[in-house]
Amino acid sequence: MSIVLFFYGQIGHRKKSARMALTSLEKKNHYAILTINRPDALNALNEDILNEIHEHVEGLAGDAAIRGLIITGTGEKAFCAGADIGQMASFNPEQAEAFARKGHKTMNAIAGSDLVSIAAINGFALGGGLELALSCDIRIASDNAKMGLPETGLGIIPGFGGTQRLSRLVGPALALEIILTGTQVKSDRALQIGLVNQVVVQSELLNTAEKMMGIITGKKGPEAQKIARWLVHSGLEQPLSAALEREINEFSQIFSREEPRVGLTAFKEKKEPDFSGG
Repeated sequence: MSIVLFFYGQIGHRKKSARMALTSLEKKNHYAILTINRPDALNALNEDILNEIHEHVEGLAGDAAIRGLIITGTGEKAFCAGADIGQMASFNPEQAEAFARKGHKTMNAIAGSDLVSIAAINGFALGGGLELALSCDIRIASDNAKMGLPETGLGIIPGFGGTQRLSRLVGPALALEIILTGTQVKSDRALQIGLVNQVVVQSELLNTAEKMMGIITGKKGPEAQKIARWLVHSGLEQPLSAALEREINEFSQIFSREEPRVGLTAFKEKKEPDFSGG
């Protein structure tokens, strides 16, 4: 698996001069689909792609109509096969730090935005590719997906948040097993250990992600969703008692907003709530 990352990283490095659109963004009803378009390199990340993803996420933050983001990769072979190893081969410590900070900036933009994010994992999600998926709220994998953090086989470590986000998701023991062995986790085991939420056949992957996103961005209170999402993520950084107290505070404060009136009144009247004016 480390060979896959290295091989495609080198291909991407040689073709870097042929500049073209490396990502695409399609806006739909209340959500957008961001696709990495570098299939010749199994959608491996380089600085240009990291910059483009960050720019897309920042741009969507200013669009009040967009509440969700689906991230996927072109083709059926790979969601994203990792970072561009060819680009990293000549790094000194200062260059490595700059690259890691750029990766973290992009992943943190996804995780820290108000957009609900779903990674639609088609094929390989290795190294930086898995770290990209880990920055999303929800992960749906195709049945041919393989995930892993194989960096130690190259004499390096995960640098885009993998050591921290993976351990928070599946626990430290499983995270260490995946990182220290470099094992590729197949989709069925990924589902078993909680690394992904669902596994579907390849042909239904994007459709499944869109259906879930449609439910999330449908007739639900957008402000309530933002607060609940923030509580889940921020609570992981706090002692349980502090996180529970924060939940009480946010529960009480939400009643100063319009959404509870709209939602609870609609429930009492057996109607569908309309949060569009909330």
